[in-house]
Amino acid sequence: MSESMFKDFFARHSLKPKEKSEGGAESADYKGVSEKGVDLAKERSKDLLTFIDQAEPGSVIFLGGSSEAIRTKSTARVYGDEIKKLVADEGRNDVIVVTEIDLPQNSDSQTEKAEAISKLINDNADKKIFVDLPLFLKEFGMNPWTDGKGGYSEFTKTLLRMGGDNESESVKAWFRSGGKVGNLTGPKPEEVAKNHLRGLERLREFAVKYVKDRPIGVGAVGHSWNMDALAVYLANNGVVDEAGFEKVGSKMIGESEFGMVELTEDGKAKLVYRGNEYEINLDK
Repeated sequence: MSESMFKDFFARHSLKPKEKSEGGAESADYKGVSEKGVDLAKERSKDLLTFIDQAEPGSVIFLGGSSEAIRTKSTARVYGDEIKKLVADEGRNDVIVVTEIDLPQNSDSQTEKAEAISKLINDNADKKIFVDLPLFLKEFGMNPWTDGKGGYSEFTKTLLRMGGDNESESVKAWFRSGGKVGNLTGPKPEEVAKNHLRGLERLREFAVKYVKDRPIGVGAVGHSWNMDALAVYLANNGVVDEAGFEKVGSKMIGESEFGMVELTEDGKAKLVYRGNEYEINLDK
């Protein structure tokens, strides 16, 4: 496969502890993620490394976004730790992986840490750099779905009932609703997708400050429904509806499942998702 300009990526968090899906006990090293969830994220890290390998020479790829839920940050940490291990095991020197442990440990200064990353990047112009430092981004947060007290909002609970407690069916119900069910108002699917794109753009603006003239990719780990809206928005010409959901498989994004956005050789953008490619045409 020819190299492409790596742009953006998004993923859902991995398995939570003691889920109905038999996620298992919580990992001692990655809070909010089960032991089985760690194994799943490690396996999916191979997909992320493949996309890193397909990036342009000298690319800097920044996994810098998460929600307020610890499971999103922990999932991102698994990716960084596992990719670092894979690169080391293969004896490779073309990719440098930067995680929290590689930064100044005696300082809480985000500026100092960012400057350390910037120096490492600019001292290794001939290598690809993967920086794994997930930060909370409000655009990826769970607030639109909660009641502010740790539970689901009435809008969310209504959608779950409409879907018969089947989350893929509940996602469809949300897309059909357009963000309004009876007298209940919730997040609008297309606005959620746009908000996530704005979050990724904020990450890019942050990364650009510390990267000089290098291709940049940015990514984040978030939640189902939100990521479903984003995938459909990208694949379906900026329209988030049930038909678009069917276009991408009619199934909720799985734990630790990825969507990748690339630029093609002719300068167009495409979404790579579930083994398929969708040309991105956002007129809205």
